[in-house]
Amino acid sequence: MLRILPIHQLEGGVEPAEYRVWVRAPEHVRPVGGVSYDAVPTEPLEQPSPVREALGPRRPSGWVLQKLSGGHGPGQAVLHARDCDEAPEGAPVLELERALDAAEKAGVRLCALCGAAAELDPVLRGFDHIGDDS
Repeated sequence: MLRILPIHQLEGGVEPAEYRVWVRAPEHVRPVGGVSYDAVPTEPLEQPSPVREALGPRRPSGWVLQKLSGGHGPGQAVLHARDCDEAPEGAPVLELERALDAAEKAGVRLCALCGAAAELDPVLRGFDHIGDDS
């Protein structure tokens, strides 16, 4: 792993920034001759699993119910994934069973932005409807 400290220019000033990347030596990087790297901090990291690389980062589990204007009647609540940008701050996190119970109630829709609809619809309606154009 290589830690890179670039300097970004911001309206007349500079600001250091850090980002980390995996590299393979010597294919990607080589030491500069005559330069000591003794003071360069290094951190051993576990190499990510191929499964984690293929699937990407894991979402936090749970869902959040957002009640809309009054909370009664059709279209009065939205069920979001916990990490959705539209999920209300401080709302209680629902486990799967409670999220499914909430999703089955009249007036509750599943958020399409965060994927709550894609994640919960197959559990609610079964997998047969996936790919149907009806």
